[in-house]
Amino acid sequence: MARLIVFSGLPGVGKSTIAAALAKQIGAIWLRVDSLNEVIIASGTVPPELKIWTYGGAQAVAQDNLRLGYDVIADCVNEWNTMRESWQEAGTRAGAEVSFLEVECGDRNEHRARLDWRRTNHPHVCTPSWDEVENRPFERWNCPRVTVNTAGRSVAASVAETMDLLGLRVDKHQPDPSPLASPNTDCA
Repeated sequence: MARLIVFSGLPGVGKSTIAAALAKQIGAIWLRVDSLNEVIIASGTVPPELKIWTYGGAQAVAQDNLRLGYDVIADCVNEWNTMRESWQEAGTRAGAEVSFLEVECGDRNEHRARLDWRRTNHPHVCTPSWDEVENRPFERWNCPRVTVNTAGRSVAASVAETMDLLGLRVDKHQPDPSPLASPNTDCA
């Protein structure tokens, strides 16, 4: 059975770093909602409800890949229970097992430094200010989840803890991708 692993947490806590490393380690598909946001914002045509568009698009892509038997890691803030519930529904529709992981950084100074580093080293990425992060609403959870605190820890240690908490193994088999058409078939 394919697994949908839904990451959640404020900007700068280490979600994307852990999600990408975990995806590589277990052979999962990594869906980073910020990538969708960045492309839409760069287009100059930003819909008023950007999150609805990007979360909905990511959930549709997740369902497609889960139905093919691939594990999927959804990397997004997921600050509202309605967002978390929609991920649960997407996974259920695809017949997948769904797990939620909340990523935290328990050291305020380290968390703030990470945001500052991101703003300096990735100026093209829309990084919120520290005040925006501190004042961002984050609804109390109404579903089970596991939590990883990244403060003072290496990426490897955080990934190892995540794998342990979620019962993941490196040798997780992912289906072999089969082409929809043979290489000699002209699709035109």
